[in-house]
Amino acid sequence: MKYRILITTLASVMFIGGIGTASTAITNTQTVQAATPSFSSSYWTKNRRVYVTKKITFKRYDALKGRIVRGRRTFKAGKRITVRNAGEFDGWVLAGTKAGSRYWWVSTSANTKWLSLTKPVRTRAYLKNSTYQDSHGIKATFGEATNIKTKDGQSLVMLTANVTNNGSHVITPTDWIEELGFLSVNPNKTRVKSSDILTDYPDFDELPSNKWSDLVATGEKKLSSGDSAQIAIALQANKSISTLYITSLNLAKSKMPVVTLRTTTGALN
Repeated sequence: MKYRILITTLASVMFIGGIGTASTAITNTQTVQAATPSFSSSYWTKNRRVYVTKKITFKRYDALKGRIVRGRRTFKAGKRITVRNAGEFDGWVLAGTKAGSRYWWVSTSANTKWLSLTKPVRTRAYLKNSTYQDSHGIKATFGEATNIKTKDGQSLVMLTANVTNNGSHVITPTDWIEELGFLSVNPNKTRVKSSDILTDYPDFDELPSNKWSDLVATGEKKLSSGDSAQIAIALQANKSISTLYITSLNLAKSKMPVVTLRTTTGALN
């Protein structure tokens, strides 16, 4: 498992000078888009119905004069329009322009960042109870937190989670979960020291096979859009802990939502 750069960020951003009060308030709303063919794909040579996800303006082009003339048509997010790749230049043409027409409605935005083929699904970023969801719809529901010790006496906390990829891109669950912070103290009640921050245990993949190894290995594999996986991550602690606190840096700066998990004690094998 990769080392967490998060430890430095947590120490410098969250914990110097205190922490805000706990909250599970929703703090961010974005849209999730399905995978879209690239602008250069032949898919766009025909008229296609798309949803606007980012405001776009089409300008009036005079084919006789060979230049843009007065006239604008602007479409805001949520609007559904029909377009095709212009072909004649790098950009888009609104449907309805017939061959040989003098006037065209064109946009020189030669990319697909402003559109989606499917109606965008609005998602909310939150951390509540035992679940974390980011603004792309990717969600983790946490299960058990178990104290174990390696053969050399290192204290670990094994955390299980079910990760569902509702986003539009392939993810690696353990990398994605690095957005979170794992603590042995409640950041809303106690001043957090660097020793209270739990980090990735880097050598777990070198240990003999055990009941955790398959779950840890699954967390390192790619997870496609629409798929779910049961995973585990190994967190390095200074000692066995009674409670694991999970928080996020991506939510409101003035509030610190926290998931609280009581830990149990188990065996490595």
